[in-house]
Amino acid sequence: MRMVALLALVLTLIGCTGTASGLRIAGSTSLQPVMERLAEGYRKAGGGRVIVQGGGTTAGVQAVLAGVAGLGAASRRLTAAESEQGLVEHIIAWDVLTVVVHPDNPVGRRGLTLAQLQALFRGEVTDWATVGGAPGPVHLVTREAGSGSREAFRSLVGPVSPRAIVQNSAGGIRMTVMGDPRAIGYVSLGVARMGGVVAVPIDGKRPGEPGYPLVRPLSLVTLGPPRGEAAAFLRYIRSPEARRLIMEEGLVPE
Repeated sequence: MRMVALLALVLTLIGCTGTASGLRIAGSTSLQPVMERLAEGYRKAGGGRVIVQGGGTTAGVQAVLAGVAGLGAASRRLTAAESEQGLVEHIIAWDVLTVVVHPDNPVGRRGLTLAQLQALFRGEVTDWATVGGAPGPVHLVTREAGSGSREAFRSLVGPVSPRAIVQNSAGGIRMTVMGDPRAIGYVSLGVARMGGVVAVPIDGKRPGEPGYPLVRPLSLVTLGPPRGEAAAFLRYIRSPEARRLIMEEGLVPE
């Protein structure tokens, strides 16, 4: 299924290349909201057209390798195999990976330790009462294979139980948790701030506070050194205006 999804995105991008011109950015759905704002800011600053599409980090990386996207949006580090193919990552910001629960879940106020979070997502803790919540089963929500958020969560927290509900976007996780008082998932801080969910403190630290443990780099990926419109867009991202837009999305500019 993962390869089918990747192929579908690449074919979609190929099908669009003859109908619209401009720089194409494909990849992480966690980065998509800020990329859309940056694309509009770039256009207003005199830059060319930028088309933004999601699909997940790995799909974006594959689109760059296939030559149908000039930039891949990545919410994880490149693998050694990807770097060996000539891909270069350009860190543009740092994101706070935010654990979210339903507003009625008392764990949203009390918080979790990192050890409790790990036990929950491994499937070792299956009742909320074990970690200070109301009695009832824990419903884990995670991202699909190939998602940069999933890989970042795995590297920062650990493995996720195969019993977890899988969603194909950060928005999908937020909507699932919004509708289920027993659900717990993870999204970027910007997505969590859209409302309807509560960000869970980890080890006594709220997302965005110094010492909060779940922080990951967000990158744009090129095949070799950036050229043309891709290079111009990356230069724009370092501008004061772009840094302001990045911070408004709950991210920390590089």
